[in-house]
Amino acid sequence: MDILIIKNILLILFLIILVYKIVSCKAIVIRTYTAETSLLLEESAIKIVLVSDLHSTTYGRNQIRLINKIKQQNPDLILLSGDIFDSVLPMTGTKPFLSGVSGIAPIYYVTGNHEYRGRKIQKIREQLEYYGVIILSDKYTEIEINKNKIILAGIEDPYKKLYEVPDYDQYKVMEEQFRELDEISKYKILLAHRPERIAQYQKFSFDLVLSGHTHGGQVRIPYILNGLIAPNQGLFPKYGGGLYNHNNSVQIISRGLDPRFPRIFNPPELVVVTIKSNL
Repeated sequence: MDILIIKNILLILFLIILVYKIVSCKAIVIRTYTAETSLLLEESAIKIVLVSDLHSTTYGRNQIRLINKIKQQNPDLILLSGDIFDSVLPMTGTKPFLSGVSGIAPIYYVTGNHEYRGRKIQKIREQLEYYGVIILSDKYTEIEINKNKIILAGIEDPYKKLYEVPDYDQYKVMEEQFRELDEISKYKILLAHRPERIAQYQKFSFDLVLSGHTHGGQVRIPYILNGLIAPNQGLFPKYGGGLYNHNNSVQIISRGLDPRFPRIFNPPELVVVTIKSNL
């Protein structure tokens, strides 16, 4: 083969690898969002760090890079919206994460599909409780932050029906547990792993819905394509990641932290949500 042809082939391969490295950055980015409400005290705010879809992967020894980024945000709450554990990878990536964030701020968690797929849900619950994480298993709680009383609710992943409770019905459970919230005039947050079920969530009086699951649609083209493919949505997902304004609520979807698969223009992200008073 002609030496010039070989050089051109090598140059093309080099350029392909270089472009891939540029667009598939695996460094964590901080994605910030703001939601305003009249239900908080005047001039007050609540800062939330949303962690989703870690899938037991690691960021530095003992998760030091991820933990430091969370500490730097000085959050009032840390919310885990599912798939913090993986159905295949061992818990070795998740344990140091839970240990490292313990004590930074109150931590609340809901299941994702992978926690059930791994068929170790009881062991996972034990690990979470060991590190002081509060599991929102189809229930809500009233908490006070910066003198503001808010409602924080969590719903189990629908895979609970496949792997634990055969007659589990997520919507029915929401009706039983959350319908009474319609009568409560406080800021309400729902933590739910799957964003594509937003039409169901909107039937309740939640002001903010926080989710993950999509992995950002894997491939993104900024301002043009907000995700190529996402679980349970298929190609060109309607809810790939970011902030969505609905009739009476705001939905924020984390693109997640799992770096294992190609993430084109879609770096792993840590989501920071600030809820501010607009009084």
